[in-house]
Amino acid sequence: MFLFSELGDRSPARLALSGSDWAITHRVLRGTFVDCPIGLPPDLVVIEPAPLRTIEGLAAALAAHPVVARAPWIVVLDPERAHVAPRLPCNDFVLRGFAHVELLARAARALGGRVRRDSAIHNSVVVNSVVHSGALTLDLAAHIARESDVTIKLKPQEFALLRYFLQSQGRPLSRAQILSAVWGPDYDGGERTVDVHVRRLRAQLGSAASMLETLREVGYRWMG
Repeated sequence: MFLFSELGDRSPARLALSGSDWAITHRVLRGTFVDCPIGLPPDLVVIEPAPLRTIEGLAAALAAHPVVARAPWIVVLDPERAHVAPRLPCNDFVLRGFAHVELLARAARALGGRVRRDSAIHNSVVVNSVVHSGALTLDLAAHIARESDVTIKLKPQEFALLRYFLQSQGRPLSRAQILSAVWGPDYDGGERTVDVHVRRLRAQLGSAASMLETLREVGYRWMG
């Protein structure tokens, strides 16, 4: 996946995608110049222009690009520019200020049918925007969680938290990492928020809760 952004290290898209297990290549976006160093189209392209940037010229350049034009792409739009989305040659879009989980879900949908790069290690795959871990299944597009065909009723934040755990399967996660990925880097609540939501999530998961391990003085890890 390629991310072209004008926002550098401040890029919300970069922060959101860094919480996934997809291989991400970051490139600087300068005006309508798209520096794509490969000849074959990537699986997905995410375009993040600067705020208040006029998008039509950039969209035309992308549509004419010999590589990017052959890849599905998602563009970040200012809310006041959402009305131009139907006229853009993109596959999908998110509005600036998006929750991290929204961009990840839209990227997973665009990548439908492709296996995550770490699936051979952790036995967790994304197929048509569905994440599997043992008997647990997460449908990212429909926001439905199931264990052995039994639906698990989760609130939106619980679903986002579970998604992050499953897509980070096997990796130790600090509370700070979890807060940034699930609540966003600007969230000003304390790390206790993570513990409260983990406790609620475990109560909903039943037997699957045993896969969520507490790491003393570290945070949590989904073992699967």
